[in-house]
Amino acid sequence: MLAGLNLIAIGLGLGAGGLSATIVGLLLGAGLDLAGVEAGPDIGLVVGVACGLIVGGWVAGTMSRHSGRFHGAVAGLLLAAVITVVARIGGSPAETWAVVWVYVVSALISGAAGWVADRRKLRRS
Repeated sequence: MLAGLNLIAIGLGLGAGGLSATIVGLLLGAGLDLAGVEAGPDIGLVVGVACGLIVGGWVAGTMSRHSGRFHGAVAGLLLAAVITVVARIGGSPAETWAVVWVYVVSALISGAAGWVADRRKLRRS
């Protein structure tokens, strides 16, 4: 399966997911903070990461020639790895089970988005 891995599709998915997570997280977090919501930046972070995983899986699934779900899941796992590294550098006290849960949820969300993108390709052809 790894021989058929399209690294360009995964890289584009990772880039698009990271960019969309940043933009959505910053805009939503700042907007909620200005509106007076107490946990506005935290809500923006969670929603931004979820949107980034969806966009990353979608782009990876769309750009791949086959196995859109697999390419989306790999892009989601790589995005989760970036999030984990940034959190650990920032001093996050997250336990191991929480980190494993982030990886599982990331693979599920991005894999589902890649699967939907792959199904759209089948319907158009």
